Amino acid sequence: MVLITVIVPTFGRAGRMAAVAADIHDHTAAAHEVLFVTEDDDRESCAAAALLAQAGTARWVRNERSRNYAGAVNTGARHAAGDMLFTGADDLRFHPGWDMAALAVMRPPVRVAGTNDLGNPDVLAGQHATHYLIDRAYTDGPGGVADGPPGMVLFEGYDHNWTDTEFIATARHRGVFAACPEAVVEHMHPVHGKGEPDPTYAKGSARHREDGEIFHSREHLWAGDWAAQTAWGGQKDRWAR
Repeated sequence: MVLITVIVPTFGRAGRMAAVAADIHDHTAAAHEVLFVTEDDDRESCAAAALLAQAGTARWVRNERSRNYAGAVNTGARHAAGDMLFTGADDLRFHPGWDMAALAVMRPPVRVAGTNDLGNPDVLAGQHATHYLIDRAYTDGPGGVADGPPGMVLFEGYDHNWTDTEFIATARHRGVFAACPEAVVEHMHPVHGKGEPDPTYAKGSARHREDGEIFHSREHLWAGDWAAQTAWGGQKDRWAR
């Protein structure tokens, strides 16, 4: 039986956590767990996560990695019980059937299924994904970062922007990505008029140019990566545990 771990980093949005967990449970038919990742100094989110954990609604870990989205996802991956990982967030709306649609495209060589956020033009064109289902064996094998260790999902050098762009660009170059428009996980982002701006969104916007420069300085890595493409056998690595 496949188990999906939905990793939900949260940064100062304690008021959304219970609703996000309920939304995931209500609209996910596959076996799954919700795993919140919080920052130590975000007392409200830690308290909300503790209550959800006590109620058995979600698991909860404190971020052990970089204090950004990528670091939180990497922490979640280390503690995930699932053999499938989903990179979630606290501003998503899960539509019924998203999980079964994404699982349906997970056939070799596909190891990453991009969900449909109903907003980003590159996502709608099938060229990108802002949230995605990952076969755990893929990140435990080569890892999602071209120059990172096996087990690492996302590159932690970005503040937030371009994190997903690098992961998907690497997966596409390796030939393991497939867009799945039928798997709808809607991003309630203010840039698409679906949510209100807050400090978390503002922080990401402030660093967008700098993160873009980092991305372009790293593009050569995945373009030349994958000498391991024929050698990868999905071997495990202790980093992910």
